[in-house]
Amino acid sequence: MSAFNKYYSILESNKDIKQQYKQNNPEDEIPEKSKQIQEMNNPIDIRYGYQDKSSLLFQINKKFPNQPDFKIGVDLIYLIDISQSLNDESLEKIKSALKCLVNYLSDQDRLCIVTYSNKACQLFPLIPLSEKNKLKIIKKIEQITIKKENSNIYSALQITLLSLELRQFKNEITNVNIISQDQDLRKYSNDFKEAFQNEQAFKLKVFLLFSQDLIQFCQKKKRESQKFGRYHIMKKFDQLSSLLCFETLKLQQTVILNLEIRVKTHQNNPIQISECSGGKFIYVSPYEIRIKKKLVSIGQNKPHLIGIGNIPKSEGGEICNIEVSFQQIHSNHHQNYDIPIYAQSQKNNILDETVMVQIYKLKSRSQMNEAMLYYDPYRIQDCIEILQMFQSEVADLPDGIKQQLNVEMQQFELALSQYKHNPAQQIENPFTKIDQQSKILKLKVFDKL
Repeated sequence: MSAFNKYYSILESNKDIKQQYKQNNPEDEIPEKSKQIQEMNNPIDIRYGYQDKSSLLFQINKKFPNQPDFKIGVDLIYLIDISQSLNDESLEKIKSALKCLVNYLSDQDRLCIVTYSNKACQLFPLIPLSEKNKLKIIKKIEQITIKKENSNIYSALQITLLSLELRQFKNEITNVNIISQDQDLRKYSNDFKEAFQNEQAFKLKVFLLFSQDLIQFCQKKKRESQKFGRYHIMKKFDQLSSLLCFETLKLQQTVILNLEIRVKTHQNNPIQISECSGGKFIYVSPYEIRIKKKLVSIGQNKPHLIGIGNIPKSEGGEICNIEVSFQQIHSNHHQNYDIPIYAQSQKNNILDETVMVQIYKLKSRSQMNEAMLYYDPYRIQDCIEILQMFQSEVADLPDGIKQQLNVEMQQFELALSQYKHNPAQQIENPFTKIDQQSKILKLKVFDKL
């Protein structure tokens, strides 16, 4: 039995605690109904990028109705670590971010805040964000103070699970967020998985507010993808307000649940893993990969670029099949359909320039990363060759595609120049700053809240 299971079993056996919790939490306040989105029958389609005698590259896209104002209700529970690991400045940033979130949320959303140190305290139960409730919530947030005690995440999880278990009404999406400066929080990943294993349409996110020293420490441990939930390590606390709102917006615009895409090829057409890029996928075999996503929202999804062999099994036969399974947000029914992939009528080369631009934008980043990885001041030529090979590849592309890759190619020119003139100096990856700037622009819309 895990540490969490032992801890929670005490609560399960103590009916007085549950009864007391029920008395302190009256009947659920039902939020306003959310706007319905139109029916989606085939949310996944294919765009073909490139074909030659040995390869076919295509892009898997998610196509949704144009409803930018569409939002569903979300049940949000925030666990705030107020133990001695937190300092006064960080607490003020957290309180400011929570108040910003309250102003952003609508009356179809519900919010609950739990503070914890050695013990946990629920500031208020899950309640809709009506104007009256917003005033109460902001007052409660302003009263949060630091406790000079150790941190006990289990006590906060107990209250959270009771909140989820005893709610009579349930919004379409449930979201639990933890905000902490506790660097050891990641070791509880298995406990988080166990605690929320029965939750459907659910997302857990952990915001770790770390100093620069701890950022460097965490960068040495890069196996977060294998953990339950998502850990967002932050060094700029000023972005916390906008980030909480942005992450909530993605949940509010969820249109599909439990999406699974299986790409299956024939034995003479293996998947060319080196050509696959974009969103994450699960490798099953040389002839099958899977793409899984529990929550899919409008406009917040990476395309998947897939490369496969290009030898038809028979004359005019398919070379690959894509199986799609998904559930619409307001339905319990799973829908399934297949997309057969055939060799394209154009025998050679580029089929869709926009797909090719996407491929080379992603490839520019992976090649720059590889050059950084191979950096050695005594073997700088290896690094230079990687950069030059990518330049040569782009040089052979049509002018229309090259023009759309100007930003990427400028970074390669600059990197080559710096390595040639000062091989003893490792450079920073220029795409880190460029891509970070793109993320900041997405958050700016929430700055005035």
